[in-house]
Amino acid sequence: MRKLIEVVHSSLIDCDNPKCSFSIPYDEQLDRELHIFINRTCPECHENLLTRADYLQYKKFMNAIDWANKWFSWLTIFSFKKRKRGSVSVNVREGIRITDDQQQ
Repeated sequence: MRKLIEVVHSSLIDCDNPKCSFSIPYDEQLDRELHIFINRTCPECHENLLTRADYLQYKKFMNAIDWANKWFSWLTIFSFKKRKRGSVSVNVREGIRITDDQQQ
Protein backbone atom coordinates (compact mmCIF):
# COMPACT_ATOMS: atom_id res chain seq x y z
CA MET A 1 0.00 0.00 0.00
CA ARG A 2 1.13 3.55 -0.67
CA LYS A 3 2.33 5.77 2.11
CA LEU A 4 0.32 8.74 3.23
CA ILE A 5 3.53 10.63 4.05
CA GLU A 6 6.59 9.96 1.93
CA VAL A 7 9.99 10.92 3.28
CA VAL A 8 12.82 11.86 0.94
CA HIS A 9 16.12 12.74 2.56
CA SER A 10 18.37 15.25 0.83
CA SER A 11 21.15 14.62 3.34
CA LEU A 12 21.66 12.72 6.56
CA ILE A 13 23.36 15.46 8.56
CA ASP A 14 24.13 19.09 7.88
CA CYS A 15 26.55 20.97 10.10
CA ASP A 16 24.87 23.16 12.75
CA ASN A 17 27.04 26.11 11.77
CA PRO A 18 25.10 28.18 9.18
CA LYS A 19 28.40 29.36 7.64
CA CYS A 20 29.61 25.80 7.07
CA SER A 21 28.51 23.74 4.08
CA PHE A 22 29.57 20.31 5.40
CA SER A 23 26.95 17.66 4.79
CA ILE A 24 26.79 13.87 5.03
CA PRO A 25 24.80 12.33 2.16
CA TYR A 26 21.83 10.16 3.11
CA ASP A 27 22.59 6.50 3.60
CA GLU A 28 19.95 4.10 4.93
CA GLN A 29 22.52 2.12 6.93
CA LEU A 30 23.89 5.29 8.55
CA ASP A 31 20.35 6.45 9.31
CA ARG A 32 19.91 3.37 11.52
CA GLU A 33 23.16 4.25 13.32
CA LEU A 34 22.62 8.00 13.50
CA HIS A 35 23.47 8.02 17.21
CA ILE A 36 27.19 7.66 16.37
CA PHE A 37 27.19 11.29 15.21
CA ILE A 38 25.95 12.72 18.53
CA ASN A 39 28.44 15.32 19.82
CA ARG A 40 30.89 14.67 16.98
CA THR A 41 32.72 17.68 15.63
CA CYS A 42 32.46 18.85 12.06
CA PRO A 43 35.65 18.11 10.12
CA GLU A 44 35.48 21.54 8.44
CA CYS A 45 34.52 24.05 11.14
CA HIS A 46 34.73 21.96 14.35
CA GLU A 47 31.16 22.79 15.42
CA ASN A 48 28.83 20.11 16.78
CA LEU A 49 27.32 17.93 14.03
CA LEU A 50 24.39 16.52 16.01
CA THR A 51 23.20 17.29 19.51
CA ARG A 52 21.42 14.69 21.62
CA ALA A 53 18.31 16.89 21.72
CA ASP A 54 18.23 17.18 17.90
CA TYR A 55 18.73 13.41 17.58
CA LEU A 56 15.82 12.69 19.94
CA GLN A 57 13.56 15.18 18.11
CA TYR A 58 14.42 13.58 14.77
CA LYS A 59 13.62 10.11 16.10
CA LYS A 60 10.31 11.31 17.58
CA PHE A 61 9.38 12.99 14.31
CA MET A 62 10.21 9.90 12.21
CA ASN A 63 8.31 7.66 14.65
CA ALA A 64 5.26 9.93 14.29
CA ILE A 65 5.47 9.67 10.49
CA ASP A 66 5.82 5.87 10.69
CA TRP A 67 2.81 5.72 13.03
CA ALA A 68 0.69 7.90 10.72
CA ASN A 69 1.65 5.76 7.72
CA LYS A 70 0.87 2.55 9.59
CA TRP A 71 -2.60 3.60 10.71
CA PHE A 72 -3.75 6.00 7.99
CA SER A 73 -2.23 4.76 4.71
CA TRP A 74 -5.61 3.25 3.90
CA LEU A 75 -6.78 6.81 3.12
CA THR A 76 -4.70 6.71 -0.06
CA ILE A 77 -7.22 4.31 -1.67
CA PHE A 78 -9.61 7.25 -2.03
CA SER A 79 -7.27 9.37 -4.14
CA PHE A 80 -8.36 8.64 -7.71
CA LYS A 81 -6.62 11.64 -9.22
CA LYS A 82 -2.89 11.89 -9.33
CA ARG A 83 -1.77 13.98 -6.42
CA LYS A 84 0.23 17.10 -6.98
CA ARG A 85 3.42 16.45 -5.10
CA GLY A 86 4.60 19.30 -2.99
CA SER A 87 7.94 19.72 -1.38
CA VAL A 88 8.19 20.40 2.32
CA SER A 89 11.45 20.71 4.21
CA VAL A 90 11.82 19.71 7.82
CA ASN A 91 14.79 20.85 9.85
CA VAL A 92 15.40 19.48 13.32
CA ARG A 93 17.75 22.12 14.60
CA GLU A 94 16.71 24.20 17.59
CA GLY A 95 13.23 22.67 17.34
CA ILE A 96 11.37 21.23 14.39
CA ARG A 97 10.94 23.77 11.58
CA ILE A 98 8.75 22.87 8.64
CA THR A 99 8.90 25.03 5.51
CA ASP A 100 6.95 24.78 2.25
CA ASP A 101 9.43 24.68 -0.63
CA GLN A 102 6.84 25.14 -3.38
CA GLN A 103 7.26 28.26 -5.45
CA GLN A 104 4.23 30.50 -5.29
